[in-house]
Amino acid sequence: MVAELFRLRLALLRNIFIGTKTRAFGIAVGLLVALIALIVVCLQIAGLSASSASTSETELVIAGSVIVLAFAVAPLILQRADPVDPRRFSLFGVAPRSLAAGLAVSSFVALPVVAVTIFGIATVVAWSHNLGLALLAVVGAGLAVLTCILLGRLSSSLAAFLLSTRRAREVAGVVGVLILVLLAPAVVLALSVNWGESGATVGQNVAAFLSYTPLGAAWALPAAAATGQGGAAFLSFIVAAVTVIVLWLAWRSLVTVMLLSNRRDDARAEPVGLGWFASLPSTPAGSIAARSLTYWSRDPRYFVPLVIVPIVPIIMAVPFVLVAFPLTVYALIPLPVMCLFLGFMIHNDIALDSSAVWLHIVSGKRGIADRVGRMAPVLLIGLPLIGIGSVVTVFLAGNSAALPSLLGVSTCLLLSGIGLGSVISARFPYAATRPGDSPFVQPQSTGSTSVFVQIGIVAGTLLLSAPSIYFGIIAEFGDADAHTAALWWGVITGVVVLVLGAVAGGAIVNRRGPEILATSLRA
Repeated sequence: MVAELFRLRLALLRNIFIGTKTRAFGIAVGLLVALIALIVVCLQIAGLSASSASTSETELVIAGSVIVLAFAVAPLILQRADPVDPRRFSLFGVAPRSLAAGLAVSSFVALPVVAVTIFGIATVVAWSHNLGLALLAVVGAGLAVLTCILLGRLSSSLAAFLLSTRRAREVAGVVGVLILVLLAPAVVLALSVNWGESGATVGQNVAAFLSYTPLGAAWALPAAAATGQGGAAFLSFIVAAVTVIVLWLAWRSLVTVMLLSNRRDDARAEPVGLGWFASLPSTPAGSIAARSLTYWSRDPRYFVPLVIVPIVPIIMAVPFVLVAFPLTVYALIPLPVMCLFLGFMIHNDIALDSSAVWLHIVSGKRGIADRVGRMAPVLLIGLPLIGIGSVVTVFLAGNSAALPSLLGVSTCLLLSGIGLGSVISARFPYAATRPGDSPFVQPQSTGSTSVFVQIGIVAGTLLLSAPSIYFGIIAEFGDADAHTAALWWGVITGVVVLVLGAVAGGAIVNRRGPEILATSLRA
């Protein structure tokens, strides 16, 4: 059984080169680059033998924990069909225990497992200056590889088994991306500290915590012994061994359940009522606004980027924290940044309609109705965000005098972004993800229109908001009257750009209807 599954795995691995010569060459080059990068990393890991035990422990435990976490999260994000799904073997009469063992053992052939195995060998080399530590490193690397295999198999099979509906896959993908995005600042902070300093650094504290978790216990086994912590090494071994046992039992149970279960389609009830269409007026702009609001609440191509918007300021905070920038001053930055990205989201909105945009063209709706209707979701989210966020921001910053500036800058960034987006999305639409496709998959397109459009909308929004931003900055340096100037410049500029953008964009939609439809159908 195991031999057959090994041959199946090798055949699947060989099949990635099937196709055109260009595709095979591209895959070969990609694998070669990945192999070179892996070798470079492993050489760095192996070279840690010359470093202190505490430095090696910190770097190996953190790096190993990230790898184990990747095996758990990656299947949720990628959501690819599992070629060795246990349900595919339900008609062959294979015992669940044998199938579970065979699938787990055959996973050693998978490329990610080969990579983590090479990484494990590099850790053994790093601890090879002592025979006892080398043996413990072999045990730790073996437990870590088994943990990665079982965790990867569990994650892949659970993704295929439980995430059978489109909505479940979308939610799981968003959760996976959020986990990785939120971990990014922590990883950057951990990698930025000086590992050679005396005393407990941030990285050492993180590594010490991970040493007693399923993520890093196996990697910490030889490290704890090298620093003379026999009790900690024994505890790490227990945690790592128990993790492998629990994952094996969970994997075997899951295989049993999947072999005996029938795949069922999602049996959700049909939606009741007209939703936003019943709440908004029956006008051209109202109907388009209702459709846009429906998309924003149900379509992952809209709500996935929307979820990422509040995460951006968290990532931006990392370099400010590293240079000891005052957090009370940084507290004034996140709200304008979120308004900038929120206004940016409308810049290619019409292309996301795909074939549905023909309804606007053949029904003879005026372009300004299309532009105003598409503004509704962003305004509905952005205006309350500015009102509530400004009050919360000045409270956190302890600077109530900055409220007018914050309102003006945020309003200008939001409304200017919407106004420019209304023009640019009509004049320069580019190929967008088709309805029903993953929001993490972008269609291929010739040229560099999308790059220039995205740079142009951000640069244009910042340029239009520059006066308000300028007055807001000089107000923070002591010019109290500049707060009021920032408010008026921001509000007036934003409203003017919004109105002119709706009118100009509407005229472009009226004139370029066929071209817009052709671009929306392109993928």
